[in-house]
Amino acid sequence: MGDTGVAALGRVRVLSPRGAVQGAGILVMPGVVLTCAHVVASAVGAGRDRPEGPVLIDAPGCPDSPAGEAGVAPGGWFPGPLAGGSDGDLAVLRTDWSPPDDLLPARVGPCGDPDRREVSAYGHPPGAPDGLWSSARLAGRGGPQRDWIQIEGLSAAGARVGHGFSGAGVWDPAARRVIGMITAAYTDQQAKVAWMLPLEAAARMWPPLSPMVESAGSGTQRRAPEPPSDKDQFALADALLNVPLIEEDGAAALRRLLPTRIRRTLRGSPRLRLQLFYIVQGCADHRGGRQALLDALRLLDDESQPAIAALDLFKELWPTTPGDETP
Repeated sequence: MGDTGVAALGRVRVLSPRGAVQGAGILVMPGVVLTCAHVVASAVGAGRDRPEGPVLIDAPGCPDSPAGEAGVAPGGWFPGPLAGGSDGDLAVLRTDWSPPDDLLPARVGPCGDPDRREVSAYGHPPGAPDGLWSSARLAGRGGPQRDWIQIEGLSAAGARVGHGFSGAGVWDPAARRVIGMITAAYTDQQAKVAWMLPLEAAARMWPPLSPMVESAGSGTQRRAPEPPSDKDQFALADALLNVPLIEEDGAAALRRLLPTRIRRTLRGSPRLRLQLFYIVQGCADHRGGRQALLDALRLLDDESQPAIAALDLFKELWPTTPGDETP
């Protein structure tokens, strides 16, 4: 499956107020989850109109992490065919829920042309509430809604995209991004056919998602060779955390020393370790980002032992590549 850990996918479950699993969701930024409108409608017994009551969300496979309430954000209700509407079947949920430390917002990007790429999704079918992977291939545009893209299952023995997969992020291992959200499955189970809402369509419906999707599709991020894994990015963030000048001001000076084109795309967090992870991740997503981060660190501190150790770790875990030096 490639790099499909929770840190990359932002995967959550959507439950009814009584705790019954209804489908999946995508944590796209702190306090914001995308799922299907019909999943929310089913969870609270609502129809086409925006529901007033909350649903529950939690992290699959994390029994020690309690569920939290989430409600539909103002302007975040787009009922699709399965919820009695004509839109793309999207619900934007706002929540104060605190996810586990290893559950980070998903890396998101546009789908683009459905060119037979292989993708995967993680859903929660009956009998497997903690989730199963399903592999598929993008087939083409079409289906019950004009923005949807058809996907086709790859394996006769693997899990079929069906009930419990609605709202799941569609992971593109080549782009290392979530590029869509499962919306519906064909009723003939032998066909292994389903549909997804591409995230560029979701961003048109809910504009606050646009900056993240557009940034990922702008061609500015490093595509090849691949940036460090999530594990290595956390190791680099921990090395930066040991630098006294970074710890003292909460990484404020380090952020200011980065180019504006990188700095404006960085996510924030009240937890310094996560904030530094987002800095490393954001730099990994941009051409020349590695060099920009190293230059910022050297300007801030190139003499202390922790700074030297961090620079050495960058050389080990994130070696330079042709073209990386050019912003």
